[in-house]
Amino acid sequence: MSSLISIKNCLKKARIIAILRGQNPSLMFERGIALANMGCSAIEVTLDSKEPLQILQKLRTSLPDSVLLGVGTVLDREQIEDCAKAGATFALSPVFPDGMIEDCRVNNMLAIPGVSNISELKIAQKSGAEIVKLFPSTEWSLEQLDGIDIPWMPVGGVDHDSIWSWLESGAWCVGMGTNLCGSDLSLEANDVKHWAEDEAQRARDIFMELQRRQMVT
Repeated sequence: MSSLISIKNCLKKARIIAILRGQNPSLMFERGIALANMGCSAIEVTLDSKEPLQILQKLRTSLPDSVLLGVGTVLDREQIEDCAKAGATFALSPVFPDGMIEDCRVNNMLAIPGVSNISELKIAQKSGAEIVKLFPSTEWSLEQLDGIDIPWMPVGGVDHDSIWSWLESGAWCVGMGTNLCGSDLSLEANDVKHWAEDEAQRARDIFMELQRRQMVT
């Protein structure tokens, strides 16, 4: 359990989980490296991507241990052991698969089930979740979270403006996909375009602002 607490605390320190989802494994790997070089210290590879575990393994080999790696879009407990073997230390789901928490613990992974309302959040908490994923974040309001005593992270719709209001309002961390990692990851290999300069600069700006805020606090 102590290692799971350590992973959870590292996610709080990271503040941002970059969500890599796409159909071009080489591009996703390169983007993960680029984001880590910008200052990202938590990266998720979604299981609905092409060759997700291979990407995860390559990132684990190429990045320092200070960069946490995890998986997303976990829909079946049968996926968890293979994810752990590939180097994942945390797992997110848009829902709450049966047995997710138990199987993640067996494999020394932090389970982050998805919840879409307060009732689902309380069920996840009673089931032993250490942290929950508010998904999609656009369906949640801060008023709903008053009195909630479990760490939570918004995912889905978080952008370069809302990220700061979420973090300032008590989010443990946030998950960001296209709005951080770029819109080109969804393209097939033959259709790949270069990471749009404005998107790349926006990602750099986000991590620069994050670093500034961490230095202030």
